[in-house]
Amino acid sequence: MMIFESENLYVCPTEMADVDSVVEVYNSNTLFLENHMNTQQVTFEWVTEELESMGKAGFCSCKAVDKSSRKIVGVIDFKIDQESYVSLLMVHKEYENMGFGKQIYQAFEDYAKSRESKRIRLDVVTGYSDKVLNFWVGNGFEKFEDIKLNWTGVTLFAVTLKKDIRFNPMP
Repeated sequence: MMIFESENLYVCPTEMADVDSVVEVYNSNTLFLENHMNTQQVTFEWVTEELESMGKAGFCSCKAVDKSSRKIVGVIDFKIDQESYVSLLMVHKEYENMGFGKQIYQAFEDYAKSRESKRIRLDVVTGYSDKVLNFWVGNGFEKFEDIKLNWTGVTLFAVTLKKDIRFNPMP
């Protein structure tokens, strides 16, 4: 079941049959894994547990699939509400700098607007790559506050970013 799409990809819930491909997406991002989890790879079991945990917390864990190749090029975890929350948006290293991250995000923003969300929030771990923070700022997000996150037992310094997505009609 597709949730949203862009010109070149579609996003739908991750299923058990997708876990190996999701593991590949995570494991292609070694800098992320080293800085977020103090490891160089995740396992099938870890991803399965993470998907279950996210589902219990009310998140939709999805795969982003390239329409032409039918390959999973990325993943996104989100929760839609008045203030929607993007927990994770990750593109397979093989598909970086090809516009997939921007397409996934823009399609998500359009979807959130269609669900009457007023803003989008996300947390970005700082101190390991300016590329990620620059991506979000480039997509219209503004710094809200500095925070500490605890993910898989690792304390991470991060910044909360927010973007108002309400439609403001011309007067």
